[in-house]
Formats: sequence, C-alpha cells, structure tokens
Amino acid sequence: MNSFPMMDYYFTFLKKSTGTATEFSGLAFEKFEKINDLNIKYSKNLVKEAGTVSDLLYGIKDANEFFNATQELGSAIPAKSSAYYKELYKINAELLKASSEFVETESGEISKVFTEQVNEITKNAPAGTEGVVAMTKSSLAATSSTYESMTKAAKQVLDIVDTNIAAASKASETVVSPATT
Repeated sequence: MNSFPMMDYYFTFLKKSTGTATEFSGLAFEKFEKINDLNIKYSKNLVKEAGTVSDLLYGIKDANEFFNATQELGSAIPAKSSAYYKELYKINAELLKASSEFVETESGEISKVFTEQVNEITKNAPAGTEGVVAMTKSSLAATSSTYESMTKAAKQVLDIVDTNIAAASKASETVVSPATT
C-alpha cells in the first residue's frame, strides 16, 4: 500500500482524464466528419442541379415557359433547404445528447471520487474540525444536487427543442409539398 493515497487517486484521475479527453475528441470528430460528408453531398447535388437548371433555362423559348420554369425551380428550394437543415440538426442533436450523457457519466465518477476523498480525509481529521468537515460535506451535497437539477433541466430543454423541430418540420413539409406538386 502506498503511503500517499492522495497521489494514487490523483494519478488515477489524470490517467482517466486523458482517456476521457481522447474519447470525447473522437466523438466530436465523428460528428464533424458527418457534417463534412453532409456538406459535400449537398454541394455535389447543387453542382449537378446547376447544370440541369442551365440546360432548362437555355431551352426556354417564351415568357410563359420562363415563368413556369422559375416557379418550378423556386418551389423546390424550400424543400431542399429544409431537408439539409433537418439532417444538420440531427447530427448536432446527436452530438449534444452524446456530450450530455458523456459529461453526466464523467461528473458522476468525479463526484464519487471527491466524496470518497472527503470521507477518507474526515476519518483522519484532527479533533475540532467537525464543523469544517460538515461544511465540506454539505457543500459537496449542494453542488451535486445543483448539477443534477441543471442536468435534468438541460434534458428537458433538449426534448422540447426536439419536439418543436419535429413539429416545425412537419408543418413545413405540409406547406412545401403542395407548392412542389
């Protein structure tokens, strides 16, 4: 057994923190790659469509054809924009949810380590420090309670935002669909 248990905890914590940072970075890069893939996919489609639109516009012979072509092209823009932003939101929402779960797990473990450390220190605390020990434990409990409340509130906000985005998407689809047909 080591004569410095605090050092063991500290090094264990540092080792875990390094692994945590690596894992979180991997998660962030994975979502970054998805966003880049999405942008590349939509950029390729835009280039292809630009050629199609050019061919269509070059073939117009009168004002009526021009009016119909611009109306058709203009009505497709909201649907395509909506699809892009839905996919982008989905990727960002996945990152936020995964980050939230990740932080929640890690903070729970950190809280556990701090609580264990405080309990270990209080066992060996000199006489007359009961007030400081009680205040420290109370402070840890209050911090933990506050964090749990904030986590619950953040989850509720994410759920509300998801619900509102889904409702807005459905509403926009019903508005856009008749225009494109």
